[in-house]
Amino acid sequence: MDYTALYKQFSNEYWSHFQDSELAQGRKSATFQLWQNRTPAARKAMADFLTEHGAPKDNPYFWVMHFPEPQPMNYNGARTLPDEPLVRAVHNGVGGIYTKAEAQLFNMQIKGEFKL
Repeated sequence: MDYTALYKQFSNEYWSHFQDSELAQGRKSATFQLWQNRTPAARKAMADFLTEHGAPKDNPYFWVMHFPEPQPMNYNGARTLPDEPLVRAVHNGVGGIYTKAEAQLFNMQIKGEFKL
């Protein structure tokens, strides 16, 4: 794991939203330790949330701790499908239809392309 790149990502995509908060003072290192232990999908979801909504008023350390783990969208049986490549993949031991990007983000075992 490239910790330098991960720390840069943390600083740019996450910490930059909290750096002016009084609750963030002296907590960057501890928050980074917690943040780096989250899944890549959770880190992306947190960054997306902060970009869209800005920083919440919470202590950034506890916000990372309590941020819910995202779940991929299984399009098996869906009436509408996204306009991006789909794959057959296994998530938590169960097969389904996912976007290729989500399957990669969640580190799923990809079984093949999905074609209608």
